[in-house]
Amino acid sequence: MPLNRATLIRISTIDKCLQNRYRRWTINNLIDACTDALAEYEGRSNPVSRRTFQNDLALMRSDRLGYNAPIVVRDNKYYEYDDPEFSITHLPLNDEGLDALNSALDILRQLQCFPQLSSSIDIISKLNEQISRHTGDSVPAMDMEYVPGYRGARHIGAIYDAVRRQQTIVIEYRSFKARQADSVVVYPYLLKEYRNRWFLIGEKASNRTPQVNIFALDRIHSVTVDKEHPFKKCVDFDPEHFFDDTVGVTKGINDRARRVVVKVDAQQAPYVESKPFHKSQKVEQRFRDGGIQISLKVVINNELERLILGYGGHVEVIAPPSFRDRVAESVTRAARRYSAPR
Repeated sequence: MPLNRATLIRISTIDKCLQNRYRRWTINNLIDACTDALAEYEGRSNPVSRRTFQNDLALMRSDRLGYNAPIVVRDNKYYEYDDPEFSITHLPLNDEGLDALNSALDILRQLQCFPQLSSSIDIISKLNEQISRHTGDSVPAMDMEYVPGYRGARHIGAIYDAVRRQQTIVIEYRSFKARQADSVVVYPYLLKEYRNRWFLIGEKASNRTPQVNIFALDRIHSVTVDKEHPFKKCVDFDPEHFFDDTVGVTKGINDRARRVVVKVDAQQAPYVESKPFHKSQKVEQRFRDGGIQISLKVVINNELERLILGYGGHVEVIAPPSFRDRVAESVTRAARRYSAPR
């Protein structure tokens, strides 16, 4: 059976709770613990349903993953392990369990830059030791793209905490154009990843009018909590939907999506259809030679321009005219460089 990250987090949470013999655990206590764990590690706000919890218990009690967890209910109310020494991390696993955990571990290993996951990763590491004992060193089956030595990774944990707890922070930030870092008081709203780079979306306390500011984490030198300035929300920023109409991270509070029309030749049309420029992409016309004309409803920004330029002569911006001229100018500058004598 598939074992996704959320299931693994819930099962690990239940196991940790039931190992704590100094507390009596009702079904509501355990559901609340699972809900809190998912909120902390995955940002989920919806409570875990009773049905999902019961399915997790049935999975732990069964032999599907090799746990056979001796979970009992005392006084028709309190859940505990019948064996006080029991833990799912102490057990050998069957083949299905090994396969499922290997798959989950492949994904979870990519998240180790979050110190908030350290306790779960400790449990996962113990499970991984069992997998290694059973299977020996295995060949990796997944290679998720990441940047080795990415400098911004060291700030992810601190900023994540500040966003979740709504704490004002002070960052030492050096932009690409600045000679030295400046101290900036920021209200942090969102951590966003784009093409293996992380960005803090927030608002400078010094802004005179409401707006969002974007800070690349690899340009941040330090992060500290600021206890002098109370956290301030931006009513015009919705972290769940603010970037729905955006490619990348460049967008201002007042930026609005526009209809962008692009013509794609027959060679690249299959790739653009299989991997759309944006989720709003629609095919408006198909040509006899195999080319297509598509439309997008997006904010026009640098990331969109670079994405289109990446296809070189295989694409043509049709509308709006101002964006067509902007892309044409970039193409002309590139052509001049290649036409100039070396």
